[in-house]
Amino acid sequence: MNLKKVKTFEELKIAKSNFYSKEGKLKKLQEEIKNSSPQRKKELGKIISDLKNNAKKIFDEKAKEIENNIIEEKIKNEWIDVTYPITKNGGLHPLSIIANRFRDWLLQNGYFETTGSEIESNEYNFERLNIEKDHPARDMQDSLYINSNTLLRTHNTGFTARELEKNPNKAFSHFTIGKVYRNDKDDSIHSHQFMQVDILNVGNISFSNLIWTLKSLISYVLNKKIKIRLRPSFFPFTEPSLEIDIYYNNKWIEILGAGILNEKVLKIAGYTNDMNAFAAGISIERIAMIKYQIEDIREFYKNDLRFLSQFKGVN
Repeated sequence: MNLKKVKTFEELKIAKSNFYSKEGKLKKLQEEIKNSSPQRKKELGKIISDLKNNAKKIFDEKAKEIENNIIEEKIKNEWIDVTYPITKNGGLHPLSIIANRFRDWLLQNGYFETTGSEIESNEYNFERLNIEKDHPARDMQDSLYINSNTLLRTHNTGFTARELEKNPNKAFSHFTIGKVYRNDKDDSIHSHQFMQVDILNVGNISFSNLIWTLKSLISYVLNKKIKIRLRPSFFPFTEPSLEIDIYYNNKWIEILGAGILNEKVLKIAGYTNDMNAFAAGISIERIAMIKYQIEDIREFYKNDLRFLSQFKGVN
């Protein structure tokens, strides 16, 4: 197996998917063994076993190589002079701390990050996500429009539509972390601007993949193993759609929306195979408020050093 051209974890994930796919050599051998003679089954059994073991060894070695390359690149580009005198004793903003926790888990689990403009078109903010023109979210009072065709993005799911369009019929996993905007009145739990992490995983996805991902991801961010509760919901770009609650500090708390990506969204992006996907959107502020027991979302944006100093050294 030649993986010389594989340079990233995402490319490695695709290579694994191709190896274990229905069209791969392994699958064909497994199909052949079903109707073979006893002697041939014995021969094929050894071939399949050797092929699996060899593939695992090669994939593991490549993963280690990619990890080492990432570390070497960071050392090369992020070098600092540790002898330089420190004149200020600052710390990360609590929202940056939470965003970094999400980013760490997602990168470690094979997702790549997508970034882009905070100004989005109607097409990618709504239409490619199966949000029809008469949907309430399209109304001027819910979205901050620049003109009739462009607006400040109301979610980061527009990047999902763009990445699907770039990779038709391919398996991949990506996430986006950034600001989104709504025409909401600010109060203790609402803001016209907040940060959101959107995740997408495309391939041969099962519902259990979504549940495991959310439990593992949120547990990592909160530094605590959590239980989750699922409630039926509706989002135009997922079917079925769910609201996810977590049991934290002895109570159930609603934290995010998720679901299996609607087939229409995949078809609009050019998918013609039988792949499916799951997607989820999570408010960074919501998680920060839960983890650090903050009751007013506006505290994050006051630039009050007395408030911010509480998070020095916190993770």
